[in-house]
Amino acid sequence: MTLLKAILLGAVQGFSEFLPISSSGHLVIFNELLIDQGSSDLLFNVLVHLGTFLAVIAAFWKDCLRLLLEGFSLVGDVFSGNLKRAKPTASRNFLYMLILSLLPLFLVLPVKEWIEGLFQNPLFVGCALLVTGAILWCSGRIPEGRTGPAGTKPKQAMIVGFTQLFAIVPGISRSGSTITAGLLAGFKREYAVKYSFLLSLPTTLAAVLLEVLDVIRDGTMPEHLLPYLAAMLVAAATGYIAIGLTRLLVQENKFQWFSWYCFVVGAATIVYFGFVR
Repeated sequence: MTLLKAILLGAVQGFSEFLPISSSGHLVIFNELLIDQGSSDLLFNVLVHLGTFLAVIAAFWKDCLRLLLEGFSLVGDVFSGNLKRAKPTASRNFLYMLILSLLPLFLVLPVKEWIEGLFQNPLFVGCALLVTGAILWCSGRIPEGRTGPAGTKPKQAMIVGFTQLFAIVPGISRSGSTITAGLLAGFKREYAVKYSFLLSLPTTLAAVLLEVLDVIRDGTMPEHLLPYLAAMLVAAATGYIAIGLTRLLVQENKFQWFSWYCFVVGAATIVYFGFVR
């Protein structure tokens, strides 16, 4: 992989991971257009996902620290037998709801191979981007709710969780769909963004760990590591910028601006891969 292509794909991953335009869909399209194997390179996948993971940590480090400390406190209460007597806190309820939102992802296991096959189908990605555009268009018509960390209910957590399950397919934006689901569930705008991005941490970390095992089993390392490290740093930097932009646009109720981008890119992808190429 050349340095230029690594930087380009790292930027695509960073921006599209957090902007509501589907990172997986864009990597499928760019991989096809560049005739490059970057998106299927195991080490490349590990490092760019690690970059976006670090971007979320940097953007929400205070919340991550609170949740981590709450996790240790929860484990302590479990082993000391004080779980039922422990005073509920906003951070603990937030932690419970995030865990609950992760549970629907286990339903993907029976259809894992079918979903992986979609990553070889840019025409499907184009259609999925049109769906993402429709989701984003609807987001601007949802009034802001009042729910924050302390008041989140299991029903609301499951709404976001099942939406994240749906967003596994390439072309459906995970951030766009889960933030919209949070707004639909009654979350405050800033909380909907925070919930979506913090929810991405366990799944991203799990993906990185699985890919690391694949790299170890594969037993091959590229001759030049500079392009891979550059891609990770670019993904982290652009991801951090994209998180800030997403927070701003959701707060200003302008999230639906990205719907037109998804409509245009989706339609262009369908025309090119379906009729031109």
